[in-house]
Amino acid sequence: MKKLDFNLSRQNPNQKFIRVNKILKRLVPITFVLAVLIGLAIFLTTSSSTSKVVNFILSLPNLKSTNNRVNILLLGISGGTHAGSNLTDTIIVTTYNLKNNKLHLISIPRDLWLPSLQSKANAVYQMKEPQGGGLPLTKTVMGNIVGLPIHYGLRVDFRGFIKAVDILGGLDIEVERSFDDYNYPIEGKENDMCGNTEEEREFNEEEAKQLNIEPGKRKVLILTDGIIATDSAEEDKGFKYFTCRFEHISFKKGVTHMGGEEALKFVRSRRGTNGEGSDFARSKRQQKILEAIRNKALSLETLFNPAKIAELIKTLGKSLDTDISPTAALEFYKLSKKLETTQNIVLDDSKRDNLPDGRTQLLIHPPVTDYGGAYVLISQDDDFSFIQQYIRMVLNEEIGEATTSARSSHR
Repeated sequence: MKKLDFNLSRQNPNQKFIRVNKILKRLVPITFVLAVLIGLAIFLTTSSSTSKVVNFILSLPNLKSTNNRVNILLLGISGGTHAGSNLTDTIIVTTYNLKNNKLHLISIPRDLWLPSLQSKANAVYQMKEPQGGGLPLTKTVMGNIVGLPIHYGLRVDFRGFIKAVDILGGLDIEVERSFDDYNYPIEGKENDMCGNTEEEREFNEEEAKQLNIEPGKRKVLILTDGIIATDSAEEDKGFKYFTCRFEHISFKKGVTHMGGEEALKFVRSRRGTNGEGSDFARSKRQQKILEAIRNKALSLETLFNPAKIAELIKTLGKSLDTDISPTAALEFYKLSKKLETTQNIVLDDSKRDNLPDGRTQLLIHPPVTDYGGAYVLISQDDDFSFIQQYIRMVLNEEIGEATTSARSSHR
């Protein structure tokens, strides 16, 4: 392999110019791919603004499709070695209409109960990952839920994002407004009992009635003061009973230099004050980080540092699980798709007035006693036929979903 000569001082100006051009032609495509892959990691750390990810993927040649639709599964995991590191925090099925350039993002809740697997949706990837089959299985299962064949899949973990930003030397980000998040999850503390204990106890009818649970033997959470918390599976109560699992993060208005960990917190924060707890605000933060990463990855500082590029490739290679060939990303230079609109389809238990068959909810939150104390969401049909019917009607524009945005809002 020919060694690149980065010492330009011995060459005349014309030779220098030619030499720089040759080096840039070799390295720009590589670093562009790196910027794209890091961008994928950013967008998978949250549940919004995924359209730009799909726009990149849809630039691939010879795309698989069904009925003029390309369907892609996007998964985000925390990574690491702790229990549950392969549970998917983000599950999004994206479907792109090749005829009208419209994109739909279908968000599947991690707590969706799957009767056939006797498991939540967030555990599917983990089931087969030790054997290397996590992505194929999850593509099949999620495709069956939404009623669409999944052509491609991509899973990324948050650790890769942190390392990539640190390798680049951090990012200078302008924080538009100060905000605090008092409930940011601490890595490694996911299963910390915070001084509480879990016990299996037998409850007679009178005791069960007082606690609003079914009589019989069951596991319950015992708080530090001895009180039995039967509502501990509810998200808001989780913050209350397990405060040691969360930390307070804060960002001040102005330009801030962020390392990988701080940048991840900046884009993942979901409960920020001062208006930063909305999907729109989080989307804007994502765009800031993505733009900063692309600028840094394509800077001369990175282009003329082969060791840094090699380290980025190695880091991202360990953090991605996909059936999309990384080399195909070089086609991003040649191809582009014009994304007209993006529409979000959120599967949840909220009340709706546009559902078929006179129903008012897509999913139902059953009593936790029916599922061993776990918080789950269930479909009204075990085969998800109603969910599939609803999605089909939205895609065919027979009914509308609440949130639609033009392409400009995702730039």
